[in-house]
Amino acid sequence: MKKTLFYCLLIIGLYSCKKEPLNEFFFLVSVEKSEVIDKYMLAERLKQNPNSTLYKALPNKKIRVVSIIYNTVDPKGNPILASGAIFYPVTDVNYERLGTILGLHFTLGANYEAPSQKMAVTEGLFTLFGYVVVAPDYIGYGATKGETHPYYDVVSTGQVSADMLLAAKEYFASISRKVAHKVTVMGYSQGGQASLCFLRFVETNPEYQDAFVIDQVFAGGGAYDLIKSYDTFVLKDYSSQPVTIPLLVLGIDYGENLDLDMKKMFKEPLYSKYKEWILSKNHTTDEVTAMMNETKLTNIMAPEAFDRTNPNTVKFLKALEKNSLIVYGKITNWKPRAKVTLLHATKDTIVPYENTDSAYKAFLMAGCDVMKVDIPNKDHKEAGQDFYTYCMLHLLI
Repeated sequence: MKKTLFYCLLIIGLYSCKKEPLNEFFFLVSVEKSEVIDKYMLAERLKQNPNSTLYKALPNKKIRVVSIIYNTVDPKGNPILASGAIFYPVTDVNYERLGTILGLHFTLGANYEAPSQKMAVTEGLFTLFGYVVVAPDYIGYGATKGETHPYYDVVSTGQVSADMLLAAKEYFASISRKVAHKVTVMGYSQGGQASLCFLRFVETNPEYQDAFVIDQVFAGGGAYDLIKSYDTFVLKDYSSQPVTIPLLVLGIDYGENLDLDMKKMFKEPLYSKYKEWILSKNHTTDEVTAMMNETKLTNIMAPEAFDRTNPNTVKFLKALEKNSLIVYGKITNWKPRAKVTLLHATKDTIVPYENTDSAYKAFLMAGCDVMKVDIPNKDHKEAGQDFYTYCMLHLLI
């Protein structure tokens, strides 16, 4: 993989000074779909009100949306074809002017919600101002729908995001265009954690460090300390969106190859239904939460899941610690060099606010360039709009 990356960057560098389109690829495999939309079509796909004050204030440039297939690896290191979407303004020809945004999506349940399938992401709004936006599906969606999604697996999430950006560079080279070396990273909820996963992956893998200049990271509402987040759920015995707990169990089990006994993790009816409800990717997270019809963890998880001496549970908790960016207020084996802004709703009932506060203090103590922005008196979902509004105002004003 390292040798492949070297030749990829070499070729992109050679062709960046030429007018001829690049026609030899290492990451980009194919362009699956290409279409032009405007802000009203984007609003419709995102199920937002196109007549809102926000949308009326946005410029109405034409946006080209391209879904691609690209080469990456699965959590076991095996080659796999993944997918994602690229958004860029049709009328602009200088895609280096503002830079590239890596937009990392929040927790999904249904495959049709993935960027390459929906051909829309909230970060796509930044394209209206001239940014190029790159949005990977993550493994488990789009071209890899048949795989279990390695939910919150830190290495896999970082790798597929980095490789998607390299595939996007090749796509633009194929149409005789260059994109900015500078990358701004943003994501909300799972996307917040994924943003820091990408940052850690690039900053700790020398073969990727010359591929991008990471300008800054906006991470909103993510779980960075998985142990603290899980323990908070257990202590409160409540989650307003409990589907995230089995998603975490299944994702970490696949990502770390744990071979967990799910009968010792899930109670009925979840144990009998999790393959259809979750692994099929046929249902949104809201639909799965409704089918679960339960918010108390003790009514969802098997008694063994709360027993910290049970070998099955011990394996799971060790894997959570391994995939945490912060463990109980202490940085693990990496501290970010790029500027990081953490945003979190103070009344969050899906991802505990305490986890972001802990991450902020740990990064601050380590001397990182980090800032924390509280979104007061709001829960997780309603704070999402505040997150993107903050990012937009910060980048554009």
